[in-house]
Amino acid sequence: MSIIQIRDGRTGEHLKKIRFEDVEKYHSGEFLMAIAVGYLSMQAGIEALAEGEILDRKDISVLSGHGGPGFRDAIEYVTRAQTRGALTIDVDYPVAQYDPHRAQSYAFVLTLKNGASVEVSLKEEFLPLEFYDLLKKGREGTRTEADELRLDQLKKELCDRALSMPREDLLQVKRLA
Repeated sequence: MSIIQIRDGRTGEHLKKIRFEDVEKYHSGEFLMAIAVGYLSMQAGIEALAEGEILDRKDISVLSGHGGPGFRDAIEYVTRAQTRGALTIDVDYPVAQYDPHRAQSYAFVLTLKNGASVEVSLKEEFLPLEFYDLLKKGREGTRTEADELRLDQLKKELCDRALSMPREDLLQVKRLA
């Protein structure tokens, strides 16, 4: 798997090479699908904005259509946007609204200080209806132990699938500005 290269430090003097495994260690491990899709989304957005250069973390702001902890951890680990106050969560973002039970976007907008911006969205067919139904049961407090085990298994399967499939089959990248 490829890595994300990004600069950090007051003057961008530190080159960070971030792998999915680094984000996985940072995260609790409960939301594997989200950290995989979040990591790959950050990678795709950064590569599209960088145009062959290495970006500086402090120049990137992120709008996330999903406020869940897995996505937040992937965004934070790669960009430190939450720590820097450069992360906005908007579950009503009008792109990639696939959950039939609630507003929740699977889209991310990365914007540079110079105004360049890209939208990275998960393709609709990636997450099965069963996934959304199990999440709904959890919000309602009706998820059984069998449901919990199935959701854990599904998250792991989706994580592995996301990491192994061609990026163009998983994500759509669109330049906004």
